[in-house]
Amino acid sequence: MFSRPPKGIVINRKKQENRNRGFKDLRIGGSHEKKIWAALLLLTAAVNVTAWNSQAFCDWHVKHLFPLSVNAYGRLMSVFPFSVGEVLIVLAVVFTAAAILLGLARIFVRKGRGKLLISAFLRAYAWGFLAVFMIMTYNCFILYHASEFDETYMAQKAQRTYTDRELILVRNHIVSQLNELTRQLERDGDGFLVYEGDMKGEAIAAMQRLGGEYELLSGYYPQAKGITASDFLSQQYMMGYYFPFSMEANYNTSMYIVNVPATLCHELAHLKGFIYEDDANFIGFLACINSDDPFYRYSGYLSVLSYVEKEYKSASGKQAFDCLSIAESVYGDDIFLTKEAWEKVEENAVVETAVVKAASNQFTETTLVVNGVSDGMKSYGRVVQLLLEYYDGILYDCGPGYNGGAVLAEASAISSS
Repeated sequence: MFSRPPKGIVINRKKQENRNRGFKDLRIGGSHEKKIWAALLLLTAAVNVTAWNSQAFCDWHVKHLFPLSVNAYGRLMSVFPFSVGEVLIVLAVVFTAAAILLGLARIFVRKGRGKLLISAFLRAYAWGFLAVFMIMTYNCFILYHASEFDETYMAQKAQRTYTDRELILVRNHIVSQLNELTRQLERDGDGFLVYEGDMKGEAIAAMQRLGGEYELLSGYYPQAKGITASDFLSQQYMMGYYFPFSMEANYNTSMYIVNVPATLCHELAHLKGFIYEDDANFIGFLACINSDDPFYRYSGYLSVLSYVEKEYKSASGKQAFDCLSIAESVYGDDIFLTKEAWEKVEENAVVETAVVKAASNQFTETTLVVNGVSDGMKSYGRVVQLLLEYYDGILYDCGPGYNGGAVLAEASAISSS
């Protein structure tokens, strides 16, 4: 005969079985879940491989699929008054650190509730990692292999090679515009620029006007958002960020106000699929200089001045031209942060600015190279080539097949424009 256990023991045993079954559900998924995870990973990897090998696929993505991210996901994120991307970065750092620590702890915790809870966290982290990989693929990685702005809208001019003569004409035009606009703008008692208008609203309006000429730039734009940790962003010498995983355009609120309009338009350009910095620089420039707001036009011209001046200083033919001098007030406005803002940044800095800047530059350089931008951060200066192409037919006339022999407009006429 077998003795029958007391009723309470049976009940307790059933409770324990149910409890164990619940903990089993926390374990890193069974084979079915792992297969789904692996299939999605392989699919996303395959999309990346396709992107590296088919520009036509990437162009199709930019034109048809990418706008869905802005119109749907971007609209959703715009409901939040703060930068969701900034919050997600902080959470990513925290969860990654936790995953590393718990991964090490799992070596020593081999059974019981602790093991199951650690496994559940690592499983959630694995799915989160996959989600980020997929979002970054569709909202960022593919874009690096799509056609650049001039390939899409200035294809014939993109094949031309311009000389120092055209460079100097473009430089003189930009300087003349800056010298004229600097006298029209309002300043405070210390000589710094001030702005009273709706800067974010004008950025959207400027980009939408540009969309009337360039189809890919048309459509919905969310408002750009200021970064809470702008002082830390300043240590990186960054004016703004595009967050692919939140579809947001973000800008540095600590920088000198004249940099804001061009930065807003630059970051909004990324939301239309133009991921290259030189393209975004150029689009931001175009949006600003075509604005009715003189402050915006001034910001646009000023945003490219340093790139043009760098090329101008190395131009061998500049002695043959009457080159305009830059107004002292323009020089004074061509700054990243004011002295007072820099002092605040340094006062609140946890890590030395030189260290932060070096780490940021290395990260940016690596990111660009990994995504196929072989010259890394040097590519930012390619905006000068885009300016030369844009002003072809405006400041000078270079016919088909041109390769260094433009019919130049009179320098005096250019200077007075």
